[in-house]
Amino acid sequence: MLFSKKPRWDNSRCARALIPAALLIVLAGCGKGGPTSDKNDEQTTQAGVSLTGEQMKSLGIATAPARAGRYRRKLSGYGVVVALDTIAQADADVSTASAAAAQSAAAAVRARVLSAGGEAAVSKEVVEAAESKAAADQAALALARRKSQAAFGLRAPWHTPSQRAAIMGQLGAGRAVLLRITFPLGALAGMKPQKVAISRTGADAATWDSSRLWQAPADPNLPGQGFYCLLEGADLAQGEHVTATVDIGPAKTGVVIPMAAILIGEDDTWAFVEPKDGHFEKVRIDTSRPEADGYFIAADAGIAPGERVVTGSAGLLLARESNPSTDAGD
Repeated sequence: MLFSKKPRWDNSRCARALIPAALLIVLAGCGKGGPTSDKNDEQTTQAGVSLTGEQMKSLGIATAPARAGRYRRKLSGYGVVVALDTIAQADADVSTASAAAAQSAAAAVRARVLSAGGEAAVSKEVVEAAESKAAADQAALALARRKSQAAFGLRAPWHTPSQRAAIMGQLGAGRAVLLRITFPLGALAGMKPQKVAISRTGADAATWDSSRLWQAPADPNLPGQGFYCLLEGADLAQGEHVTATVDIGPAKTGVVIPMAAILIGEDDTWAFVEPKDGHFEKVRIDTSRPEADGYFIAADAGIAPGERVVTGSAGLLLARESNPSTDAGD
């Protein structure tokens, strides 16, 4: 039987044949990783998104400058306008007791004068009665004052008759109101605020400021730190409930950005800033410090006063950042 002889495979020749093929594959792969189109370079940057003026107009991008601002932490409490009859009754008690004490003191002095000398006009018994009446009236005056202090505090601004008359005249004429305000227990750590903002409850309510505050006696029915506040120029009604706000802690500097700039995404809160024309970068925003027209952002957050923030189409800008290949019309 004849057998055909199979040729032997030359390993060295095989290796030499595969080298050119491998080189072709490598070169082909390098060609695929070469420079991309100008469009992709324009849409994607290492940090943020860059757009041309036409693209910004197509997306509807609008910006506004961040304004410089200062912030202090605020503490809110509740208050009520004290009824005028309560104040008037305490004032009447003190005024009546003061007049009686002054009259009886003068009568006691006159009795002592009349009882002096060899020809006394009044007896010793009359003098003793006058002095007893004067002492009783002084005790009644002290009691009325202590009741007033127990109700309105030791530092009420009506210690002298002239002060009392001026303040009671304001209250009686409706030019001022007296409020009792209470803040949460321990929130002020015993400090006395220098100024308080009084607001009606409800949206867009009027607000008045007052610096005439003093410590109020503790109220067992309402735990917290209480103050009395004399507020001028307010049209609050007797018994009306209000909100009281005070500043606490040191002031911080930063910027205020509009509410329209806030963007929620990726389980966080953001805003886009425009550090240079046509280039937008996303900045994390802390929304725990609301202001009337936006949010206060601390100076270390990365937004400078005057720097422009995106207030229109920020959501489209976020989508473009997530997918740089998105066209403006998508």
